[in-house]
Amino acid sequence: MFLYFKYNKIMFTEKIKILFLLVFTLSTFSGCAKNPVSGMPDFVTITEQQEISMGASYHGKILKENKVVKNQELNNYFKSLGETISKNSHRPELNWKFTLIDSPQFNAFATPGGYVYFFRGILPYFNSEEELVGVLGHEIGHITARHAVRGMSTAQLTNILIGIVASRVPGSQITDNAFNLLNMAINSGYSRKYELEADQLGKEYLLASGYNPLAMKAFLQVMKNRDELEKKIAEHEGREAVVGYHGIFSSHPDTEKRIAKVMSEEKFKKVSKKSKNKEKFLKIIDGLVYGSSPEEGYVKNNTFYHSDLAIKFSFDDSWKLKNNPKNIILTKQESKNSDFKTLLIINLDELLKDDLENGLTPKIFLNDGIDKTSFLERNELLEDLQFNHHGLVGHTMLYKSSSAFNNRYKRFTAIFDIKEQNLKPKVWIFVSHSPDLQGDASSKVILETFSKMSEEEVKNSKGLRIKVIRFREDMSYESLAKQSPLGKFAVDKLRLLNGHYPNKNPKVGDLIKIVQ
Repeated sequence: MFLYFKYNKIMFTEKIKILFLLVFTLSTFSGCAKNPVSGMPDFVTITEQQEISMGASYHGKILKENKVVKNQELNNYFKSLGETISKNSHRPELNWKFTLIDSPQFNAFATPGGYVYFFRGILPYFNSEEELVGVLGHEIGHITARHAVRGMSTAQLTNILIGIVASRVPGSQITDNAFNLLNMAINSGYSRKYELEADQLGKEYLLASGYNPLAMKAFLQVMKNRDELEKKIAEHEGREAVVGYHGIFSSHPDTEKRIAKVMSEEKFKKVSKKSKNKEKFLKIIDGLVYGSSPEEGYVKNNTFYHSDLAIKFSFDDSWKLKNNPKNIILTKQESKNSDFKTLLIINLDELLKDDLENGLTPKIFLNDGIDKTSFLERNELLEDLQFNHHGLVGHTMLYKSSSAFNNRYKRFTAIFDIKEQNLKPKVWIFVSHSPDLQGDASSKVILETFSKMSEEEVKNSKGLRIKVIRFREDMSYESLAKQSPLGKFAVDKLRLLNGHYPNKNPKVGDLIKIVQ
């Protein structure tokens, strides 16, 4: 009984020490900084100079890992808009930087110290300059209110306290990594409170800069519609939907609530609803790359092109293609009632000229490369065939893998790409998994279309582009969709791009965006 009482007394004393340290830490940090927006004491463990230094370092890391859009006119336009809004923010003295990243992602984010980034993929979904400025204002609001810094400070203190409890030594600390904390603060998404505050600040900055703050409502509606269309397409394709601006974060406010909040204040409702610089913005993005860049590979009219590697192949509408940095994956649902899919994975590898000069062939490459011991089932070789398609030599092997539960078909194919003078010799490796021979036959059709692009095709390979046109009497989204490379949901996608989803139509004479 005495030992139990003594143990509890020690634990109580340690808890008092930890509680005292927590109160001391909170009061220390809360008293040393004021929030630039509210003017109230702010709980932060990071000084403004540290914030600026950290943002500059992170900026260098981002530039190293991402390509910047090369269009100088677009970059200057984006920078000019950002500088206009930031001058009317709560922190105009920061060294603001506005960067367009050459990526098809639908995203934008901000980092401490005045750094704002937009991905190229979000630009086609704006329909006026003020809609673009609305999102700029929102991201600037995250910086002026120090949302990332406040999130990092909370995480930093939590780590310190966890370290104290774990070690039971008051005053001990865990070594923290600023970049990891910053990544967590930005990539995990902000709280509902922070997102709504950024919306509010964005409205104020737009109003102060002479823009209609209700333009934010229009883009929030586009975000909502984009999520709805993505869910519709994902259900059709039998996959999980990828929704949400900034990614999929449960902490983000419901878009409907954000739209209602934007509309709620009387002082914003009185502003003129006339759109500012709609035509100027649309003319600026005329010719913008849509989707993947030509250098990364892109799909047009059910054909995949990669101009840097000068290859192409075709596939029908039953296939879904995902172009990853390290491989290309095509999937095909065999039937709506089946969980089995045909899967085709395409990889690229280098070849040594010395191996080629000493007799390496596609068949030898496959025999050396296929690890038979990795098969858990019994395997029967059904096909062992050399071929020459479009001047490219290859070899393919089809195996039937049998188990107690089912039969599966695995095809391994190697195609040598060794005639290009300006490129090192390469091998294209195709691996397909099919539930039946019909699925294997459909993947084999893709193999047979694989070929080199002509010099003329490479020269003219510009990927998919936004084209701004004048809507005329003989036009409709349905007629435009028939000539569009956007596929089965082209009508929906065109309406979404122009702010007309799900069933609105433009007026004759309006400028609209199409994809070519």
